Amino acid sequence: MSETELPAYLMNLEPEQLEQVRKMLVQRIEEQQQQKLKQRSLPPAFHDLDALAANTGLDLSSLMRDIKRRS
Repeated sequence: MSETELPAYLMNLEPEQLEQVRKMLVQRIEEQQQQKLKQRSLPPAFHDLDALAANTGLDLSSLMRDIKRRS
């Protein structure tokens, strides 16, 4: 469903159906936030550099290219 179709679809729903959609969205958001908190609390093993980099938002591939260029 595209961004232009979604508002038209939602406009056709009954208030009770909209409330159900809202509850499902809130539940999904809460679940995703809990998953993110779990992921943050359990850091990856120190020998897994790719996982460590991904967890901190670093891009190792570009760092490795820079190192190769300089050497």
